[in-house]
Amino acid sequence: MPPAPPPPPPPPPPPPLNPPANPHHNTNTTTATQTTPPPPPTLPPAPPNTTLVSLLIYNGHPFADHWEYFVASPSRATQGTIIQAAGDVRNGFWLEVKRGWDLEGEMGLAAGGRGPCKRVGLAWVGLEYFGEGGGRDGEVVVEGVARCEFERMLFKVPAPEKTLRTVDRDGGQVRFGGNEKRTKITQRNCQTWVVESAEQLVREGIFDQKVVDYLRATSIMTPS
Repeated sequence: MPPAPPPPPPPPPPPPLNPPANPHHNTNTTTATQTTPPPPPTLPPAPPNTTLVSLLIYNGHPFADHWEYFVASPSRATQGTIIQAAGDVRNGFWLEVKRGWDLEGEMGLAAGGRGPCKRVGLAWVGLEYFGEGGGRDGEVVVEGVARCEFERMLFKVPAPEKTLRTVDRDGGQVRFGGNEKRTKITQRNCQTWVVESAEQLVREGIFDQKVVDYLRATSIMTPS
């Protein structure tokens, strides 16, 4: 009897899986594949009669980071005005201005981790767009009123409404999960407000388009 033929060679290994085009689709910030963000805009030396507008980033783990604008005082780079969409996706947001805010003070960069984890310079903006700073003798003034041209431009973009629905069958809302009806909701938060208000500043001739490109590429709330 002739010997049995040798077994066939094993099949080639399967090709590697392609990564998803949008790693944040249907995922949260804790499971999304992180990519290297683009570098921030390169700023020239400060032109005369301008002040620096920056993005402050606060670590929001395990949720999205909080974003807000910081307008530096011409006389002291670490003191100035905060402009933000305060709130959360469950209850909604409101526009808020904090005048006389000190990044090196009690609630600033030296606040034991409570302050911003990153400051990114976005643009030099002419002083003619800004008004007076905070209160007297280091007092911080918190309000929801635009008091200079720069703030009025930002306030043209409304704060996000609440986009996280409460599950309540008796109240007529749809319960999410299981085999029941699902409703797609586009979530908006402080990051989307910063991106949209920066787009408004581009239309006003204050920001360059590269600022918006950087913000959109960095935010996890905008599609890639």
